[in-house]
Amino acid sequence: MSRRRRGRLTLGTLFALRFLLIGNGVTLAAAGTLYLVYGARPGGLVVGGVLIAAAVILFSCLPLTRPYRPRRRRP
Repeated sequence: MSRRRRGRLTLGTLFALRFLLIGNGVTLAAAGTLYLVYGARPGGLVVGGVLIAAAVILFSCLPLTRPYRPRRRRP
């Protein structure tokens, strides 16, 4: 029986996290775009900008879910 190292996620967990990040990012980007286009001018621009910024943050977390990224070696 092999022991799992502390702090390492399994392949299935990384896949599920990546799927959720992409799905939520696309949803936030679509809602933000709709707010930018159809929202009332002062509030719609702010809400749309915040939603699109949140989508960008989610998409920037995607490299953290790469299952085969090279591990850093400790000196």
